[in-house]
Amino acid sequence: MLALLVLAILVGGSLQRVTGMGFGLVAGPFIVLLLGPVEGVLFVNLAGAMMALLVLGRTVRGVDWRRYGWLVSASIAVSVPAALLIRDASASVLEISVGGVVVLAMTLALFASRLRGAERPFAPEARLPLLVTGAAAGFGSVAAGIGGPPIAVYSVLDRWDPRTFAATVQPIFLTNALAAMTAKLLVADATFPDLAVWEWVTVFVALLASVGLGELLAGRISASATRKVLVTLAYVGGFATLGRGVLDLAG
Repeated sequence: MLALLVLAILVGGSLQRVTGMGFGLVAGPFIVLLLGPVEGVLFVNLAGAMMALLVLGRTVRGVDWRRYGWLVSASIAVSVPAALLIRDASASVLEISVGGVVVLAMTLALFASRLRGAERPFAPEARLPLLVTGAAAGFGSVAAGIGGPPIAVYSVLDRWDPRTFAATVQPIFLTNALAAMTAKLLVADATFPDLAVWEWVTVFVALLASVGLGELLAGRISASATRKVLVTLAYVGGFATLGRGVLDLAG
C-alpha cells in the first residue's frame, strides 16, 4: 500500500509543480481508495497543504495576491458550513454531486471560451466570479478533497496566464487544505490514517521528490501544453470523483 501511495504522490506532485494543480486530482482518488473515504480525504488535505507549501517556495514571485485574497475569503467562509453538511450527508452522494458539477462546469467553460474567442466573459478585476469560484473550491475541498477544478474553470474563462495561475493557486490550495482539515477535525470528528513514523517520513520524502521531478519538467512544457494538461486534470478529477461516488453508491 505504501508503494502505491508513494507512486500516486510522485505523479500528482510533479504535475502540480508543472501546471499548478494535480495532486488532489490525480493522487487524491487513489489515496482515498487506499486509505478510505474519511481518513483518505483528510490525508489528501494534509499532503496537499504540504505540497502547495513546497511548490509555493519555488513560485512565490508569480502569485497574484489580489485574486488569492478574494478566492480564499470565499472558500474559508464555506468551510465550516460544508463540514456541518457532510457530517450527516452520504459521502457517495456528495462525491457524485461535486464530480458532476466539475465536469459540467468545465465543459460549459470550454464551450463558452470557444464561442467568445479571445473575449473574456468578465473583467479581470470582477469580484463576483472570484467569490463564486472560491466558494465552490472551498466546498469541494471539504467534501471530496478537491478544490482545484472550480479554479481551473475560472482560469479557462478568464484566460489566466498559466504561469501566474500555477503560482497563485499554491497559497489558495494551502489555505483551503488547512481550513478543510480544521473544520473536519473540529466539526466532523475526522481522524488521520494510522501510519507509522517511518511511513510518514517516506510520504514527506516522496513529496520532496515529486517537486524535484516537476522542476525538471516545468521548463520544457509550453504555456499552451500546460493549459491542455490543466483542462485534462480538471476532467480527470471530476470523473474520478463522480465514478467513486457511483461505485460507492452501487456497492
